[in-house]
Amino acid sequence: MFGTGEAFEYFQCAVCGCLQIADIPEDLSRFYPPHYYSFHLGPVRSGGIKGKLVGARDRFAASGSGLIGRLLCGKMPAQADVRALGRIPLRPSMRILDVGCGRGKLLSILHRAGFRKLAGVDPYLAEDTTIVDGIRVQATNLESISGEFDLIMLHHAFEHVGSGYELLHAASMRLAKGGKILLRIPSCDSDAFESYGAYWVGLDAPRHLFLYSRKSLEILAEKVGLTLESCWCDGDSFDYWGSEMYIRGLSLFHQDGSPRPPESVFDLTEMETFARLAAHSNLSDRGGQIAVILSK
Repeated sequence: MFGTGEAFEYFQCAVCGCLQIADIPEDLSRFYPPHYYSFHLGPVRSGGIKGKLVGARDRFAASGSGLIGRLLCGKMPAQADVRALGRIPLRPSMRILDVGCGRGKLLSILHRAGFRKLAGVDPYLAEDTTIVDGIRVQATNLESISGEFDLIMLHHAFEHVGSGYELLHAASMRLAKGGKILLRIPSCDSDAFESYGAYWVGLDAPRHLFLYSRKSLEILAEKVGLTLESCWCDGDSFDYWGSEMYIRGLSLFHQDGSPRPPESVFDLTEMETFARLAAHSNLSDRGGQIAVILSK
């Protein structure tokens, strides 16, 4: 991601296919510098006509309710993390916890869409912060949070955790009756990993400690006492253009911390090809990212 050139050894389990780092660095915090992208995904604006329309779209994408939102979704689809919530789907009364939420961008999107019982945690934040109207993100881990939730979601956070068992167990203990856990993670059961190997952008060494296969997730969920209800692919072109950058020796960020836009490296035809490859991989159930719903 940052072009440091450091090397990290990973191995793949011969039984379940889980890809994992051999030795977790003692100080992981140094791999999350101040310009790490999730620290800058702050709350979205919610005011004005545009804010109301986008909120209506996202409310429909996450819950399936609202005629205006339905019409808008057809013309400008909601982002992937919001669309994933529509598989649950959300209800206004649900108590929702976002684990590894950064500065709360998704929470602010859900608030704009009309959901109010929201909370977040992220151990890599420097301090607690209030997003909007009392919605608070705590700079701590899930184990330090009390209360029950109807949905606990981890959008590209689970792969950063050293013990998936402990985290899933902690989440399970905080689920209300009928509650669900949503994981969105990179998947080593993918065309992108098969094609790019160590250059696959989804590896993101050493921040991604475990790259789970579906089989390994099923084993882990069973040990915790959870059922894997559904699983689908929601990868995008990033799996391809990011990996192609790495093959060319280019990092995702410049040395000054600014992102390197893919349009500065690839032309329109190449970007369209990456998008088609991602769509085909998703349809073939071999996408570089998967979403999983777990329940007790």
